[in-house]
Amino acid sequence: MSIQQYYQQAANIRLNGSIVSAGMLSIILTVSLLLSWDIPLLVVAVPFLSVCFLQYNSYLLYRNRSGESKESKSLYGEKNLLSQNHLMIAFAPAPAIRLLFFTPDGMLAGELKEIEIKLWRWIIPYFIDKRMTKQLGIYDAHGQLIGRLLSDPEKTKLVNDKDEIDGFFYPKMKSGTAIVEGGKKLKLEGSKWLSSDLFFIHANGRKAVKLQKGWMPLEWSQFFIDANTPVLTLDYSLSTSERLAVFAAVANYYEYYNH
Repeated sequence: MSIQQYYQQAANIRLNGSIVSAGMLSIILTVSLLLSWDIPLLVVAVPFLSVCFLQYNSYLLYRNRSGESKESKSLYGEKNLLSQNHLMIAFAPAPAIRLLFFTPDGMLAGELKEIEIKLWRWIIPYFIDKRMTKQLGIYDAHGQLIGRLLSDPEKTKLVNDKDEIDGFFYPKMKSGTAIVEGGKKLKLEGSKWLSSDLFFIHANGRKAVKLQKGWMPLEWSQFFIDANTPVLTLDYSLSTSERLAVFAAVANYYEYYNH
């Protein structure tokens, strides 16, 4: 998948949402007329029309982005998600989280999503769902599972492709701390509420990871039309377990972003 195809898929989802909302309103109004129901038309119609308008407006936005985005061609060979040092993040609808990671040439490198999703999860309240244990999968561009994150409200276990525990990420320990490789620590700095930037800091104070919005080299913008596309930059020296910790922090940061 390319970022252009992602924009087109996102546009189709919004268009379907607009059609469904308009269809439901039409059904309600038709039934009320046939059965002579006395319903407050304005109260019933406004929510459906609002959703219909917002979804259609989003459809036009993503359709235009798809048309403006340059056709992507793989410039860097095989996309190994756990070895990429620059990743753009896109979002797909999910009960808790589904992130798509693209390389600067506009090609899909992989994704992070729940391994198994129950349909009833879409309708339960956020504060209940947040307390549930979740199993997130990290997949490569071909859909192969290359890592897992076993998440509960207190910590996230980092599991590699050999089904071995590589470490832990603690989201509430001093704004977030990862402990990997026999005690090596990475400290998380930044806040989803106060800043659009997030950093992982080595014990020696050197920045290992940056997650930023509103920053993108000009040559990448020919593929990524949205200037606020989140950019994840990782130090080339990070180990696999440290990279798993980064994905755990990013998952915690964007959880329920597109519920």
